[in-house]
Amino acid sequence: MRVDIWSDVVCPWCWIGKHRFQRGVELLGADAPALEIHWHAFQLDPDAGQEPVPLRDAYAAKFGGPERTAQILAQTQATARAEGLPMDFDRGQVRVTTLPAHRLMWLAAREGDAQAVQAVGEALFRAHFAEGRNLADPRTLADAGAAGGLEAARIEAMLASDEGLAEVRAQIGQARALGITAVPTFVIDGRYAVQGGQAPEVFAQALRKAAAGHGPAPAAGDAGCGPDGCAV
Repeated sequence: MRVDIWSDVVCPWCWIGKHRFQRGVELLGADAPALEIHWHAFQLDPDAGQEPVPLRDAYAAKFGGPERTAQILAQTQATARAEGLPMDFDRGQVRVTTLPAHRLMWLAAREGDAQAVQAVGEALFRAHFAEGRNLADPRTLADAGAAGGLEAARIEAMLASDEGLAEVRAQIGQARALGITAVPTFVIDGRYAVQGGQAPEVFAQALRKAAAGHGPAPAAGDAGCGPDGCAV
């Protein structure tokens, strides 16, 4: 069964949703279908550039001040930690473009296998949310790529060119064409959509219905780095 996932590596609910989806699959046990997972690029902040800006400053401008920002980050961090994820918004995260990170994911999919893509994605999430590293920095990308078995020289060569840029932009364009405005969005079997970092039971139910040919699966339209997901 094919599962297409639109995600951004600076979306906290995408990291949470990734792990909740995995737990949903585990809930099915022996009834879990064989999954072919494809990750696709989405940019929550397409106007971000290469120059790093403190994330708290960027969030304060977007969400109405530092107090509201602190509340949002604290709630999200608490949810992530309850899932066993070491999210820490006191590590000096920065706002930068995620295009280079998405190109790295594209490279992992092109030259590696599904496990390589999973490993690179997890390394990017961890670099941003747990370590506060700059996801536009070639050193950060090289370290994340190494988690998926990619050579540093290969990553450097890609970043020095336009390789993968058109493909990543096509993925972002496909999300717009499908009406996807919030992430994470999981499209199961090309027919059923689950949006947001839903509970594992929701993912398990969606997979079960897709396998049985029933539908539609449960979907959540909540957006905006709110209780379930993030939106542009």
